[in-house]
Amino acid sequence: MARRNWKRTLALIWSILALLTLVAADPPLADEPVMETDLSAVPRVIAAWLRSPYGGPTPLAVIIAPRITTYSHLSAFSYTVERDGSLIASNPVSDAVLIDYARANNIRVIPTISSTWDSRHILQMMSDPTIRTRHIEALLRVARSPLIDGIDIDYENLPPEARQPFTEFITALGTRLHREGKVLSVTVPPKIRNDDACVVCRFADYAALGHSVDQVRIMAYEYHGRTGAPGANAPIWWMRQVAEYAATQIPREKIILGVHLYGYDWGGKETRAIWWNDVMDLKNRYAGSVRYVEADARGIVGESELTYAIPLGRACARSKPECVPPPEEKHTVWFVDARYVAAAWQIVQDYKLGGIVLWRPGGEDPEIWNVLK
Repeated sequence: MARRNWKRTLALIWSILALLTLVAADPPLADEPVMETDLSAVPRVIAAWLRSPYGGPTPLAVIIAPRITTYSHLSAFSYTVERDGSLIASNPVSDAVLIDYARANNIRVIPTISSTWDSRHILQMMSDPTIRTRHIEALLRVARSPLIDGIDIDYENLPPEARQPFTEFITALGTRLHREGKVLSVTVPPKIRNDDACVVCRFADYAALGHSVDQVRIMAYEYHGRTGAPGANAPIWWMRQVAEYAATQIPREKIILGVHLYGYDWGGKETRAIWWNDVMDLKNRYAGSVRYVEADARGIVGESELTYAIPLGRACARSKPECVPPPEEKHTVWFVDARYVAAAWQIVQDYKLGGIVLWRPGGEDPEIWNVLK
């Protein structure tokens, strides 16, 4: 009898201790306002979209190896979408090496699923319940790998009428991925207001997407693009407007600011994308002139301009009276260096955003990595 009473007493003591623990516990996190959280001490995302330079054979792991400790997330362009909703692996051998390398260095792997440039079949796929379900199942098969932390959806150039189907697709996909403990990122074009004049930006419902995903990666570049007149790809004053609008629509900690590492070379037959190391080669080869454009009438710019000329004929000795200099092909290049990335990173700090994602490492100014340490 005494032994039985002792057991009852011990059980009562444990029950009281458990009750006291519950009473003393912190209030539920759900009662805390999300947007008011102090994010100053939260580790921010430093991610990169990865693709071999110029479509070449350089392994992705080689590109990121020198700066591996800087990254928190890596996203190779691993799959493209077929018309029937299935996925095609882009470079499985390179991706496998990259994944092993990333996991060994405690970096999260979020492969990017891209739509190529044909947006019509993407809209059709999202609007057809059967094909959309098939597509979601294909994405889940990728995400279920224990080596993968989630997926990034990058479906670009969708028409305005894709707004609702795209939102419904992302909502359904997010629900399924979150059930399995996986991350969903969505890549969207930049906007500075809801009724943005950019036609291919209207499909992205920032507020609705921000509710369903873990990361909203905003491609905050192409203010001056390949088809327009020469100019800064993404002036800092404009990037700040993009961040400011996004912060009114999306929880700040989910906003990942896309920062370009490339520039454009206008001149010749067509405008081409160009990286910092190539810009330096052109400057030295053709005795080009570089100027840093700190600001214009609208605010901070933060990019640099290179002007150079390519002789279109054989040079002659100017000391000879008959010498006629050959015609020249004039070029204008706008590009970025570490100063630009520092200014973009400051926007992340000022608005307490989730982080940045770089497009794309490989040929950038090496001083950038001192900024992001």
